[in-house]
Amino acid sequence: MLRRYAVLILLTVLLMPNFSFAYSGEPSKQYEPAQFTLQTFNRNMNVTTFVGPDYGNETITRFLKGAKESIYVEIYQFTSPGFLNLIEELHNDNPSLDIRVMISEHVVSEGQYNTYTMWYLTQLGIPVRWTSDTFTFSHQKFVIIDNITTIVQSGNWAKLSFPLNDWQSGSSGGFTQKNYIGNREFNIAMTDEVVTQYYRDVFDHDWSIGSDYNEGIDGTGTPLVWGTLDQSYYPRVFDFAGEFSGPMNVTPVFSPDTSLEAMKWVINSAQATLDIQVPYVSNSSSVVNDLLDTIVAAKHRGVTIRIIMATEIQNDNEEVALAFAKENIPVFWIRQRFMYLHNKAFIADGRIVLICSINWSEESISENREAGVVIEHDGVGAWYQTVFDYDWGLAEYDTPDYVNVGWFPHIPTSSSVINVTVYAHEYYNDIEEVKLGVMINDGAWTNHTITSNVYTSSELHPENFYYEIDPQPNGTNITVIAYVTSLGVESKGLEMVIPVRDSIGSIVTTSTTTTTPNGGDIAALIAELLPYIAVALVAVVAAACFKKRK
Repeated sequence: MLRRYAVLILLTVLLMPNFSFAYSGEPSKQYEPAQFTLQTFNRNMNVTTFVGPDYGNETITRFLKGAKESIYVEIYQFTSPGFLNLIEELHNDNPSLDIRVMISEHVVSEGQYNTYTMWYLTQLGIPVRWTSDTFTFSHQKFVIIDNITTIVQSGNWAKLSFPLNDWQSGSSGGFTQKNYIGNREFNIAMTDEVVTQYYRDVFDHDWSIGSDYNEGIDGTGTPLVWGTLDQSYYPRVFDFAGEFSGPMNVTPVFSPDTSLEAMKWVINSAQATLDIQVPYVSNSSSVVNDLLDTIVAAKHRGVTIRIIMATEIQNDNEEVALAFAKENIPVFWIRQRFMYLHNKAFIADGRIVLICSINWSEESISENREAGVVIEHDGVGAWYQTVFDYDWGLAEYDTPDYVNVGWFPHIPTSSSVINVTVYAHEYYNDIEEVKLGVMINDGAWTNHTITSNVYTSSELHPENFYYEIDPQPNGTNITVIAYVTSLGVESKGLEMVIPVRDSIGSIVTTSTTTTTPNGGDIAALIAELLPYIAVALVAVVAAACFKKRK
């Protein structure tokens, strides 16, 4: 009889939410308190979208200069002399402005630049703290302004994340803009008291467990200087901010608390397309492999997936790219247009966007402090989708040797003429023939020679080749494959599926909660405790029965 109760207790535990068997490899570190759960806020609010290097400096400077009461900064690297000068200017112009800065003491870089920033701000009388060494790295990047606006960034307050833009006088008496090379970064500003309160709670928590800067122990660091800057020939296509208002779903995301859950949620929410930008992958852990498996599972259920990474020589990028290619998931590289692809973003169906600081590594997902946000809004999603599609047209490929193809509209409807482009810049000057294979649903392949249908790329070379597909019925899947013949050798791309959808359907629900009154919080707490109450009750019953039997 006792064994029967033991089995009952075991079954109860196994049925508890979030139960899983331990990973057989090295156990992950656990950090306490991991108190910030996923919570979705449905709010009528304002959002500003902007990307680096195009318009990062201008947008964030505007928000900071608009601060009336407070600026709270929690960031991995604060190494830009421009931002340091700006904070000093804001402090001097308004000494009552409550400015607090929390940055990481431990960074992967040469020079003690963060230490200099801490020393300099201390001289100004601005409160500073090191983020807690509870985390392996404090890699987050977010800013809170006047307790109403939160800015979430993929980039640091560093020279390459927010590069300098200079205006120079021209020979004709006018002015031309000289742009310096910088990273591709996604950033977003959200103006709403309720959403911002969530980020403020995290800031206050991290501030409370942080440590004080001590000049005698930490030193004064390495002074911040601009140094020699390389000019960029990337044309700053997105030199404007997007402005959006209205109802939208907003879900704050933090490591080590909710990163993996949030990323998998966005992947699993994708019904037609999933586009990803990430610098690198380190797939030597169960956490990262879980993420990669979730992406492959999305492909198997019919989602079209495209991935842009920084370079094939970093971490496990090449290995992962080859594995993804076997699943018809292309991975392309951004190597020359930007200093570095530092962005970390997901876009599902052109309407759900995750912007964050989270890299694809065990420590970033499970051990660091990282920050991000999931936004569900058609306009916001479409804005970032346009940026991704532009970057996709710039991307390069050679592992494996396949040809890049893109299309417009991103998700065509039954009334859309579909423009499919073969990006042949890898073969420029040596292109002999370009063909596009097209298959409608499970029909026969039709090959179209499109060598003469050419337009100039962003490099002003005639190297983009296009073909127009007539509108197709709702629900059609169009499979395309590109061929480029160069120097007598034909290169073949991966098969890519273009989904024709008049509507995507409702967004997949998540395990998150929406904002509710206090009664809802109590109900949520009771629901959270129910599994443990059940275990306790089973244990009590088992003990009573055992005592009676005895």
